[in-house]
Amino acid sequence: MLQLPPHLILEVTSRCNYHCPFCYCVWHEFPELAKPELDTTAWEDILRECATRGIQDFLFTGGEATLRQDIWHLLEFAHNLMPSARLAIFTNGSRMTEEKLLWCKNQKICLSTSLQGLRTYAIQTGTRRTYAKTLSFIARAAEMDWPADVSITVNKTNRHEIADMVAATVLSRAKSIQIGPVMLEGKARNHPELAFSHDEWEAVKAEINALPDGGIPRWFVDEMLCECRLQPKKLVKSFGGNESRPCTAGKTFGVIGPSGYFRKCLHTVENIEWR
Repeated sequence: MLQLPPHLILEVTSRCNYHCPFCYCVWHEFPELAKPELDTTAWEDILRECATRGIQDFLFTGGEATLRQDIWHLLEFAHNLMPSARLAIFTNGSRMTEEKLLWCKNQKICLSTSLQGLRTYAIQTGTRRTYAKTLSFIARAAEMDWPADVSITVNKTNRHEIADMVAATVLSRAKSIQIGPVMLEGKARNHPELAFSHDEWEAVKAEINALPDGGIPRWFVDEMLCECRLQPKKLVKSFGGNESRPCTAGKTFGVIGPSGYFRKCLHTVENIEWR
């Protein structure tokens, strides 16, 4: 029986209402990793098994997790099953309402979201949407005293507005800001033109570091290429091997995908039977 890491990312669906060209989800490369998508009962069984093994830290994500009609039931089920567990949901915010924000606060479901761009938002998400609802979601969560963690992926399309993106996130009073370059995994595998060289990424970081932090914690994730999977030598030469610390995938965290199999990280392509 596989020993599970203490933090689990639960990819409850591969479906998404956004079409980000830099999305790193591996099922864009290998659709079979997400099939078949589990039903409510199957996810309840997984949560029971995790509770039995003492896991106390879960992030519910996708795809877009809120596309599952039962996502709120699954979160409530997990909360009732493991009252002391840390539970979080990662959502693009497009389907979040005032009622759901308040429900998350009352149930102590931590919030995470992403800001893909400002003027580039429609291009970055493959939709006709604007950034307004995302920033409104972040700001309203802060007003409720239940602020959201925010991730920003920087690429060649939104590079020119990164200072404005960080400032907008700070002004919206995010809980924290995680900033990283596009990773050439998933859908981004077909869009290497979006990626930075290591020198270009260091220049982006320098620009961001020159900005006032507004009291909001922020940090960088430097990984451009997942080292948990075998990579083409050409990509490794250009984008690999610049991480400042070793990857802890499969040790401190792991993933249970839409079909219920375990993967050691978000970018690996091997489904592992764990029960």
